[in-house]
Amino acid sequence: MRVFSLADLHLGFAVDKPMDIFGSIWENHPGKIEENWKNTVKDSDIVLIPGDISWGINFEQAGPDLEFLDSLPGRKYISRGNHDYWWSSLSRVSQFVGPSITVLQRNAVDCGDFILAASKGWNTPLWDGFKPTEDMKLYQRELGRMQIALEKAKHLKKSGQKLVYMMHFPPVVDGKPSEFAESLSDCGVSLCLYGHLHGIWSDKVNMEYKGVLYRIASADYLNFKPVEITSEVMS
Repeated sequence: MRVFSLADLHLGFAVDKPMDIFGSIWENHPGKIEENWKNTVKDSDIVLIPGDISWGINFEQAGPDLEFLDSLPGRKYISRGNHDYWWSSLSRVSQFVGPSITVLQRNAVDCGDFILAASKGWNTPLWDGFKPTEDMKLYQRELGRMQIALEKAKHLKKSGQKLVYMMHFPPVVDGKPSEFAESLSDCGVSLCLYGHLHGIWSDKVNMEYKGVLYRIASADYLNFKPVEITSEVMS
């Protein structure tokens, strides 16, 4: 078994949402994802997907995107991004997705060699565009949700297992750690995967802070090819 990650698929088979308005790199990006995925991932592998999966606003619109994802090789673990408007409760989403997909929402699962926990996250006060009147309540709420997920992970974790965390929003901004990053360090997370950032990336999107390795998995950053992280998650 190998482990990969790819975020920000931004699929929209049932909606009119052309991604190439964000740059030529997005032209036919579902085709790029499919080709790269099938050339990289095997049925015995795992792929971690931290959010922004579908542009659909309900299950009907997201259905073709999730069917496409389910048809690809490997076991997929997904968490919510800020553009996953179709996403409702954990139980409803879990019932809706295909058999190769496991849903994470403020919870944790045992993946054998590692424990995986996830929550969405939010914009942090480190962002220039952070608006306290709009963002602070959501930021504090997501900090609490991260603690819930980490507590569940600690109860599952056995000796020798690594703890991996998936969130959509970046917990580090230009190398500066947010309260999210402090919580991840305090709970012994070894790897945090995130997405959300597009187009312009600093040289610090992949970094280490207090024992936690941070890896960006945004699809356009990775040229729409799942990145292998097996060595980072295996003990």
